[in-house]
Amino acid sequence: MTKLTIKQAADRTGLSASLLYQICAERRLPHFRLGREGKRGKILIEETDLDAFIAASRVEAGQVGTPAPLKLITRK
Repeated sequence: MTKLTIKQAADRTGLSASLLYQICAERRLPHFRLGREGKRGKILIEETDLDAFIAASRVEAGQVGTPAPLKLITRK
């Protein structure tokens, strides 16, 4: 299976590298983290996992969800 770096995945999807790092940190996208714990390493994403993540993120046209309630912010 083909594994992509964050930069390659960003180029392929049109997402920013920082957004992909965030998605990986939130564990929403399966990935491999190479390197020692607590040290900077390398993240690799399987091409099939990236495709599945993108497909699962699809919102069909015409779907209307309940909007999130507005939060009132006041200054003190």
